[in-house]
Amino acid sequence: MEKLEGYWMEAQSLCQAVDEHLKETQVQYQALERKYSKAKRLIKEYQQKEIEFLKKQTAQRRTLEETEASHKEEAEQLKVKVEHLQLQVLRPTSNT
Repeated sequence: MEKLEGYWMEAQSLCQAVDEHLKETQVQYQALERKYSKAKRLIKEYQQKEIEFLKKQTAQRRTLEETEASHKEEAEQLKVKVEHLQLQVLRPTSNT
């Protein structure tokens, strides 16, 4: 009977140790789960920011290209106008 009580005490002690280990493991799991959730959220946020940045960059590039095209066209028009004015200035002097 004493032998059975010894086995019983040993089994209870082992169960207690396993239970404590289980609780520690659950705490670690919960901590890892929180870290994983936070990392996942941060990744989504950064991906969204990257998408927004790329959209903004594309819009700025398009605006810059449109502005450059407009300036180029305006410069060509001014060049033609200057040439026309130079011809007008040269004509009266050559007629006199």
